[in-house]
Amino acid sequence: MVTPIHFPPPDIDVPGRPFLIAMGSATRSLRRSPGFVAIATLSLGAALGLSTGVFAFMDALTHPESPYRDVSRLFMVHISGRSRVGGPSRLEIEEALRGLSSVAGLATAGMHYTDVEAGGAVERIGVEFPRSGFFELMDVRPRIGRLPSMGEGAPHDEALVSDDLWRRKFSNNKVLAGATLTIGVQQYFVVGVLPPHANAPWGTDVWIPDPEPDRPQNAYTFVRLRDGVDTVSFQAQLKTVADRLTQRYVGPAPDRPFAAWTLPLRPDPLELKEFHQAMIGAAVCVLFIACANVAALMLARGMVRRRDYALRLALGAGRWEVAREVIAEVTVLAIAGCMAGAVFATWVTGLMTRATPDEMRWMGFVQPQWSVRVLALSALCVFASVGIAGAFPAWQASRVDPAGPLKEGAGGTTGRAGTRFRWLVIAELAIAMTLMVGTTLMVKSAVKMAWYDFGYDARGLLSAEVRLWWADSMPAAEKERRFNDALDRVRALPGVRAAALISDCSADHDIVVTDRTVEGGPQALLPGGRGCTNTSPGFFATLGVPIRDGRDFSEGDLQDGAAILDEKTAKRLFPHERAVGRLLKMGDLRSTKPWMRIVGVVRDQELGFNWFPEVGPDSGSVVYAALPRATRPIGNLIIRPSPGAPEAKLAVSRALQATLPPRSWSRVGSWVSTYESSLKGEKFLSLIFLLLGVASLILGSAGLFSVISYIASQRMREFAVRLALGATGGSVLRLVMRDALVMALGGTGIGAGFGMWAAFLLWDKMWGVYPVDAGALVMAEGILIAVTLASCVGPAMRAMRADPVEVLRAN
Repeated sequence: MVTPIHFPPPDIDVPGRPFLIAMGSATRSLRRSPGFVAIATLSLGAALGLSTGVFAFMDALTHPESPYRDVSRLFMVHISGRSRVGGPSRLEIEEALRGLSSVAGLATAGMHYTDVEAGGAVERIGVEFPRSGFFELMDVRPRIGRLPSMGEGAPHDEALVSDDLWRRKFSNNKVLAGATLTIGVQQYFVVGVLPPHANAPWGTDVWIPDPEPDRPQNAYTFVRLRDGVDTVSFQAQLKTVADRLTQRYVGPAPDRPFAAWTLPLRPDPLELKEFHQAMIGAAVCVLFIACANVAALMLARGMVRRRDYALRLALGAGRWEVAREVIAEVTVLAIAGCMAGAVFATWVTGLMTRATPDEMRWMGFVQPQWSVRVLALSALCVFASVGIAGAFPAWQASRVDPAGPLKEGAGGTTGRAGTRFRWLVIAELAIAMTLMVGTTLMVKSAVKMAWYDFGYDARGLLSAEVRLWWADSMPAAEKERRFNDALDRVRALPGVRAAALISDCSADHDIVVTDRTVEGGPQALLPGGRGCTNTSPGFFATLGVPIRDGRDFSEGDLQDGAAILDEKTAKRLFPHERAVGRLLKMGDLRSTKPWMRIVGVVRDQELGFNWFPEVGPDSGSVVYAALPRATRPIGNLIIRPSPGAPEAKLAVSRALQATLPPRSWSRVGSWVSTYESSLKGEKFLSLIFLLLGVASLILGSAGLFSVISYIASQRMREFAVRLALGATGGSVLRLVMRDALVMALGGTGIGAGFGMWAAFLLWDKMWGVYPVDAGALVMAEGILIAVTLASCVGPAMRAMRADPVEVLRAN
């Protein structure tokens, strides 16, 4: 027997049923306008995707997440003190901490910075040596691979790396594929990659199980507090431990008691700066443009359906029912836009993750993250979009006078049908212009920085920063011998064409005098102690900077010292004679510094990246010195690799490791690494604002296109009459394009002022560009006007080619 299914009577009031019916009707109605749906959906989708990506980026700054479980209860504990009778052992400190009632778990790890060879380069990074229970205490799992084996019998060649190191050195490969790294002579196999932000508290990049876990030396101690324990009570218990150790190892009247302090592993949120606020404002502006775009489309759609609305109102439909149908259509569009926005947001966050350079972490940039806050903010944006894009069109549709449209003919009007849309489109274009000004300024800044002229081939140079162990207590002659051995070793490498030593030097009271000063001549002031550079023979040959007069430094100059001046300093000290051959002292006339002979004059040259291009090379005097042996401060090596020698960096790193004394370290990188890091940051910011600017440009153009298309369709009868009376197609084209030009000029005029004002939020991230920049302003205006007018060519051509007979017959 088949049980009959009983449907509820149609007159039963189901909550939300009228709106569901309106949604179904709206869906069927929108199916008949695929072009309208495509433009509205893509507008909302692109805007929601971009804004969600920026929100995810900012959420990672203000609410940094940690892969550690309950990270607020994780702390590093350090107990220190000075004792005259020895001190507590590591095991004693661990037992004292384990005995505290507030501690739920404890683990230790050693840590130091060392040279690590990974990904074809050597870099000095933090290496941690965890002991048993460390990863269980942190409760963290690798995102790739597994944790290293620990305990007796475990292999000693396994390593765990951070997400940052894996992305930086191994191109973020999806599989480990036999990845290795080398520390000293020991090679380690990478068995796992930790998730992002799992390198607290010092930015550790490599974890290797401690090969000597029972050694008595002190180590860093990490604890996890019990539930409900606050830091105040935990600190009070730590003070008790420190007091007990003081009484045991220092005495009853300690002058330096033991102390205990904690370092939380919870990441601190960053404060949003002005350029962060500018990014958020730009994302909101793009979303507003999209909402205004949909609102304009819905208003145009409502104007076309005025007769339908009037007929329904005349037959007894309520005004709320008409408004509800418009809101339902906007809701359907918003749902479709959300689905498109999810795709755009995934693409944008992926692009930002890949494009964010590692150096940007020190500027407050991290990888975007998804969270409940981001989803909630995106949902709020969706509701706001529905409200902004649907409220005014719904209100316009509900207040239609039934008598008016029913009296009108079916044809288009010849009046000012688009007047109510003009200000909406002008507002869209004004916001787009505001974003375009910021975009052009950031792009111009990035281009100027990328084209920065060092005056010599600086990008092809390498720099090796060297630090000797116990260098402060090492005799100067021994220190110089060590550096000269390293220099000779580097010069002998097959891929090295030239190399030299470079360091800072100083002049007493930042004053330089000459033998002409003794006779009443001028003296020179070095800018803040930064105008003197100590170099070795062959320095300018390594740089590739030509000597204007005289010669470069030679080995013989190291006996008594020598100096080379730049051109402006030579003219300042010797205004009417040749500087080469004269004497110079790094101080005033009363200084005990030795006199040195001037052997050359070099052109005015910035050795590094000039952060203030408006200052120029004439900011102060510059002296290059080859100070006498055994008195020269030694710093870095500068290396000129041979062309086509890609492994020169790695070869230099290995040569320095083999030459320098034990426990010394070196770091080899680009000579212009600071410039390259700044350029990466500038390009990244330019990319973000370029995405937002292009999105605003496309959305504003789409809004203008939609409105011009509607105006042209409504004025088609007027155009047909004009053509029938002898008007040319060009005159009709000019009528349509004039409307577009009026709105484009209005938007650019208003947006230009706001754009220059908003550009000051980005000023500290611009290089060589002032926010009020005429070139950038003209470029932004030209691009916006050209693109918007180009988007209106289609509707104008359709109006120009209209057949008067067909149009008048249809009306």
